[in-house]
Amino acid sequence: MLTKRQKILISSLLLALGLFSIPLIDNHFKIYLTIVVIVASFFLSVWSIYGKFSWLDLINLFVLPTVFTASFALFLGSFETSLQLRIIFSLVYIAVMYTILLSENIFFVSTERNIPLVRAARTIGYLATLFVSFAFFTLLFGLRQNIFLFSAVVFFVSTLLIAQGVWQLNLRDTEVRNQIVSSLVMGLLVAQVALVFGFWPLDPPKIGLVTASAVYVFLGVLQHQVKDDLTRRSILEYAFISLMVIILLFTTSSWGV
Repeated sequence: MLTKRQKILISSLLLALGLFSIPLIDNHFKIYLTIVVIVASFFLSVWSIYGKFSWLDLINLFVLPTVFTASFALFLGSFETSLQLRIIFSLVYIAVMYTILLSENIFFVSTERNIPLVRAARTIGYLATLFVSFAFFTLLFGLRQNIFLFSAVVFFVSTLLIAQGVWQLNLRDTEVRNQIVSSLVMGLLVAQVALVFGFWPLDPPKIGLVTASAVYVFLGVLQHQVKDDLTRRSILEYAFISLMVIILLFTTSSWGV
C-alpha cells in the first residue's frame, strides 16, 4: 500500500513528465496532450488524497492543483523552450505541486479533526492562489483570445479560486450557500476588472498582475468578512493597494498618440 506522500510524489512526477512532453510533439496534437495533462492533474490529485469527498470537496481541494497545472501547460504549449528550461520548469512544478497537494491533504484531514499544520497550510494555499492567478491569467491573455471570452474564463476560474480560498478558513463550518454566492459575486468583480483593463494597452504580465491583484483584494476582503474582523482600516489598505496598482499600470502603459 502506498502512503499519501508517495502517491502525491508519483502524481507530481507523472504530471511533470506529461508537461515536459508537450513541446516535443507535433503542433497538431499538442492541444490534445495539453488537455489530457490538465484533466489528469485533477484525477491524479483525487487519487493522491483519496477519501470520502463531497461534490464541494472536489472543487475546494482540487481546483488549485488543476489550475496550477493548466498554467504550466499553457506556457509549455505556447512558447518555444530549450531542454534546460524544460528541466528547470519540471523541477519547479514537482516541488510546488507536491507542496500544494500536501496542503490540500492537510485541509482534507482537518475537516475530520483539528491538526496543528492547518495554519501553515492556509498560508501556503493563499500564496499559491495568488501565484496561480497571476500565472494562469498572464498566459491566458497571452493567447490573444477575444477579450470577452477571456473575461468569461476569468470569471469561471477566479470564482473557483476564491471559493476554495474562503473554504480554507473554516473548513467544516463553511456555510455553503454563502460561500457560493460570495464567490460568484467576487468572481464577477474580478472578471469586470479583467474586461476593463483588457482594453488598455497592456502586455500579458501586466494583465496577470491586475487580475491577480483583484483576486488578492476581493479574496482578502471576503476572508476578513468571514472571520468577522473586516475594519475600515483593512478596507483602506486594500483600496490603497488597488490605487497603487492602477497608478503603476497607467504610468507604464504605452498609450501612443
